[in-house]
Amino acid sequence: MDVIKGITADLAKDIILSIKSITDTPIILTNRTPREGGFYKNDEEERVRILADNAALVEITDIELSTESSLRQQVVDNANKTIISYHNFDKTPSFDELQKIVHDAFAVGDIPKVAVKPDTIEDTYTLLKLLMENKGIIGISMGKIGSYTRVIAPIMGSPVTYAAIDNESAPGQLDIETTSEMIKKLKY
Repeated sequence: MDVIKGITADLAKDIILSIKSITDTPIILTNRTPREGGFYKNDEEERVRILADNAALVEITDIELSTESSLRQQVVDNANKTIISYHNFDKTPSFDELQKIVHDAFAVGDIPKVAVKPDTIEDTYTLLKLLMENKGIIGISMGKIGSYTRVIAPIMGSPVTYAAIDNESAPGQLDIETTSEMIKKLKY
């Protein structure tokens, strides 16, 4: 929702209901701040209200682990299912740090999501190890170095991966067609 100018809880509801009227594709609701890779720049309480007020309308609601806990809990309480996100656009933390983040996210919601910036190919291996040792998490190593993790993660059991409709909305994101074809070819 953060890319929609003037987004409000009511406008978000109208958009969600409009989408649901034309497709039964599951919807993941997000509303990110620039610090987390999004565009929502208004009041934090209003950002969370947009999510909390509409969480019951969608299959999954994505809220950041860094969101103040009482605000985050409002979303979790209203959601059918949650993704608890962690984004690091500067680096790939150590495996132990990422493991703690996954543990903390599982304590709050349903599906931990870890998206990190690799500086080396070895950084992407840290993320893959995290995926191997934690079932049911979303893991992404961003940028060109990590773009292959967007295809490998679902093969390793990640319930979600992210692909672009046309222009990438995140560093290293592949288009839907390429991502889908590669997963189909590699999945056994």
